Amino acid sequence: MNQTAMAAVNLKAVLRTLEKLPELDPKSKQLLEHVPLTLQFKAANVGSVRLRLGNGKIEFFPGGGPADMSLGFPVPNMVNKMFEGKGIPVPLKGFTKLKYLTGTFTEITDRLSYYLRPTPQLLQDPEFARINSLLTLHVAVYAMAEIANHDPKGVQVAKGMCDGTIGLKIANGPALTMVINDHHARIVDGDEPKAAGPHGRHAFMVFSDLDTTGQVLRGELASYPAIGRELIKLGGYVPLLDNMNKILGMVPFYLS
Repeated sequence: MNQTAMAAVNLKAVLRTLEKLPELDPKSKQLLEHVPLTLQFKAANVGSVRLRLGNGKIEFFPGGGPADMSLGFPVPNMVNKMFEGKGIPVPLKGFTKLKYLTGTFTEITDRLSYYLRPTPQLLQDPEFARINSLLTLHVAVYAMAEIANHDPKGVQVAKGMCDGTIGLKIANGPALTMVINDHHARIVDGDEPKAAGPHGRHAFMVFSDLDTTGQVLRGELASYPAIGRELIKLGGYVPLLDNMNKILGMVPFYLS
């Protein structure tokens, strides 16, 4: 596992998924009923991201900017140690906000872990399984872009991808789009087949329902049997799908 890629997944996929949490989890929404506060995370070789928390919601912003508290990570591994609960970032600004970081923010990230690392017993609850499937879809798709951009094997796969888009959707549910431009990947929310430009190719993967989505992304159901049972539908430019599946296969190594 590449430490820079892991740091990118943590900052740009896991933290980005926090946006969805208060929309799905009432307890998280309640924790966020406070005056908005912006946290910035700055990591060497990965870049900066910001989270605006408050008024019952979370907003994710790629890149640096104004913040109430800024946290620095001189090496990517420091990001990963923090996410493991074994390391402390370097406070660059907002020392008086440290209590929020170790209190409310930690409670919120614990709620995300609660849903993303379920027990078989918790998955018996239909509402818990629904939230788990939705959050797992977002974090896995967001992670694919970071693996394609930072993991050495992922970068090699991305070099073989032409400009184009891959729609990842749940039938009658949310959609995300993986966009490839000049062998660099990014994820946009929604179904955006033209996001790579007028000459980009397009492909799609559609899950039949939330249960299928969760089972496939949790590794409980292999993709090919699901395709054979028509629980997953594929279409469009096949080379994009083939390469995307190679990157998708790397996601569990980073999110386990």
